[in-house]
Amino acid sequence: MISSSPPSSSSEDFVHIKIPSDKNDDNGTNQRRRRHAHDSNHAAADEETAAGTLPTYHNNNNNNVTTTNSSSPAAAAQRSLLQTLWSEATSTTDLHQRRKVTRRISNSGNRRDDHITASSSSLSKRSHGKKYNHSYNINGSRRTKRVATKVWLAAIAALAMALLIKIHVFLYQVLTKNNNSEDNVLSSTTSTTTTTNNNNNIQGVDAATLQRLLDKHNIDPDDTHSKMTLQEAHSHKLAPLHPDNKNNNIDTSQYTIRMNTWHRNEQLLLSINHHAQCEGVAEIQIIWCDTQNDPPDSVLHHSSGKVKIERHDINSLNERFKIVLDTPTLGILSLDDDVLRPCEALDAAFLRWVRHPERMVGFDVRTHVVVVENSVDDDAGGVVVGKKNEEEQKKTTTNWKYGYMSTTEKSNSYSLTLPRASFLHKDYLDLYIMAMPRPIYLYVAQHFECEDIAMSFFVSSLTGGKPPLITDYWAVKSMVKLYSEKKISGGKDHKSARDKCVDRFAELLGVKEDGEWGPLQTAELVHDVDDPMFGYGAEPEDWDGMDELSLSSVRLKELVVTMKELKTKSYNDQLKWLKRKKYVTMKEAKKVGMIEKTDEWEKRWRSGEDET
Repeated sequence: MISSSPPSSSSEDFVHIKIPSDKNDDNGTNQRRRRHAHDSNHAAADEETAAGTLPTYHNNNNNNVTTTNSSSPAAAAQRSLLQTLWSEATSTTDLHQRRKVTRRISNSGNRRDDHITASSSSLSKRSHGKKYNHSYNINGSRRTKRVATKVWLAAIAALAMALLIKIHVFLYQVLTKNNNSEDNVLSSTTSTTTTTNNNNNIQGVDAATLQRLLDKHNIDPDDTHSKMTLQEAHSHKLAPLHPDNKNNNIDTSQYTIRMNTWHRNEQLLLSINHHAQCEGVAEIQIIWCDTQNDPPDSVLHHSSGKVKIERHDINSLNERFKIVLDTPTLGILSLDDDVLRPCEALDAAFLRWVRHPERMVGFDVRTHVVVVENSVDDDAGGVVVGKKNEEEQKKTTTNWKYGYMSTTEKSNSYSLTLPRASFLHKDYLDLYIMAMPRPIYLYVAQHFECEDIAMSFFVSSLTGGKPPLITDYWAVKSMVKLYSEKKISGGKDHKSARDKCVDRFAELLGVKEDGEWGPLQTAELVHDVDDPMFGYGAEPEDWDGMDELSLSSVRLKELVVTMKELKTKSYNDQLKWLKRKKYVTMKEAKKVGMIEKTDEWEKRWRSGEDET
């Protein structure tokens, strides 16, 4: 057994350790070790004789230790050297470091030192893996400190670099980020009409908001940037309607209904059932944005054969203007799923559109209200230097607001129409998707409102600020509204939101007073109070001067004749005729309790409340 502690430095005994050969060593190795040990013993004996000391050997078979008693300086040197070698042999420091110490010791030129070094190396190998608590190598400690210092410096440099990158990212976001709110979506101070390049910028929408719109599928990634400037849209020429002839051209005799719907399947089916009966309807395209549910079978396989489902992956009101399926006609009737009108009313508006295909022809009118705000700057503000007259101190700010039907009728003027029921050229739908300024497009996608204002102002911008055309008053009043428990619009913030839309959309589309394609014109609603059912809106239709023989469609010829006869009737007779048409239109819906304030509706929707 080998002692686990080194000899004491005060001991007078010199201990020579002989390590037995490993059983696995080959014969050559054993012979070399024996020769080395023999030479070492003779060398030690010679030195001791020269120093005047005679060794005394005590054999110990148990531990193979030979003890030599001596008090000579040589023995003391050997003990000191042995202590150093013992620490070396029992050290867990890297072998490379131990070899350095061994070489330093061996360079002393003393053969006894060589013997002890060899012995200690063998001891080090046998002691490998044991844990010892000591510190002997100053150079190793310094090297460890240098490595640790370099590691810490590298870590600090990495942290500094990460912090620097973080600061740059933060500054970039601060410089490019706008507030994510209703006002800031439309907060661009430079109108896109001033510089055509601005039309391609996403102004007022930060990256986080845009990413949310993309994640929620409220906007197509391809639509985040416009593909055409407003200037290019103004230069676009609409596809012409083929001249009406004996071949009954479809563009002048029929139209395509594009119906927007969302989670109102009962209203949708009632609307399809009614409008599919109209001869002027060539096709009914249902804009289906609900990716979680399929249309009902009654819609998918409608008996009329006119219905097609246009599936959209994006849930946005912008999608009502994105044509996925090709339309069979250039004339498009944009229609909500809860609005019904007599077929004659639709034909009257369609014929008006055929005569003015570059204009938007609608049923529902609204107006914009110009609000002039004056502010006076005082001397404290630094704007006015010295005393000036009141005119020089005044600054005028013009804001536009949305006018409801009550305001429109009171002013007897209008400037926009709602696409919930309106005719327009197919090209305008494509231009809306490609050239609508992105702040407007993204606002509609984010807030699910104001797409009607956007389209009406857009067409007016492309037509030099002209207001949309309106069909006759009797056709306007022929609307049948289907009941819905949940209202899409009408919240407490609805009016203020539409005020912002009117003001900013008009500016971005260049139809304000100082706009490039403005100002937006208003038109008179009622021209003749003695004949209120006709002559409604801008450039009213002159039925008396229309030649029905010039039309190839038999249906439209009969319509012109009917309108001429109706104009000759009294107001009361005109009202009776209109009521009959509305009754036919609402018949099915009334029967199932979907016409509000009828007996059937009261029974279906209010009977439960009365019982409670």
